[in-house]
Amino acid sequence: MDQTRHSIDADLGSFHPLVRTVAGALRRHVLNKRQGGSSRRLLVAVSGGADSVALLRAMLTLAGRRGWEMDLAVGHVQHHLRHQAEDDARFVAELADKHGLAYLRADLDMTDAGGANLEAVGRQKRYEALGVMVQSLGATHVLTAHQADDQLETLLMRLLRGASARGWSGMAWRRRLSPGSDVSLVRPMLAVSRDDVLDYLRAIGQTWREDHTNADVTRWRARLRRDVLPVLRDLRPDAAERAVA
Repeated sequence: MDQTRHSIDADLGSFHPLVRTVAGALRRHVLNKRQGGSSRRLLVAVSGGADSVALLRAMLTLAGRRGWEMDLAVGHVQHHLRHQAEDDARFVAELADKHGLAYLRADLDMTDAGGANLEAVGRQKRYEALGVMVQSLGATHVLTAHQADDQLETLLMRLLRGASARGWSGMAWRRRLSPGSDVSLVRPMLAVSRDDVLDYLRAIGQTWREDHTNADVTRWRARLRRDVLPVLRDLRPDAAERAVA
């Protein structure tokens, strides 16, 4: 793609609903009225997948607007669980470099996970690593790219696991990264659908990395994504968006 076409695509992308949704979430959960124009250091967690790449590109668009003045950095966590993971890390590093952003990387040792739930252990270690990164920046917020389809999948998984009505709640827009932490975890894309993510990336001509383990239907989340969510969307096209509190 030539530079002129890239510029046109980026300009079109700046008006995309995804960018507007992220902007609204940031105003509500990161920048309050008193501090709306002040500089903020924000760590954006980027795996290289479509969701996190879309979040990063939306944040770059907003950071370039008058009054936002955000200081962004990219955080990548390498779990060393897939052969393609190092290619993902390289992709994210190159993306950060292309846009002049600081790139922080953490490498996890998952050999001690044992018979525990690998996904849960990986999530805990990932958040711990992101906490170290954000503190090294002197920042107070880390942004992740969980979106509406993730929220619906999470609710369905908790229902299948027998959660009580009290425990049947989705992911929060904002919470502490860990108990007692001064760092906030913010999910500004919770009201964005996966289709919106792909539409936005195509509009701006941005590539991403595919994690093929997401298609492994031996995992509950992948099975729900393949077999259940299409039925729910057929019954209720806005099912994912309605799952967001």
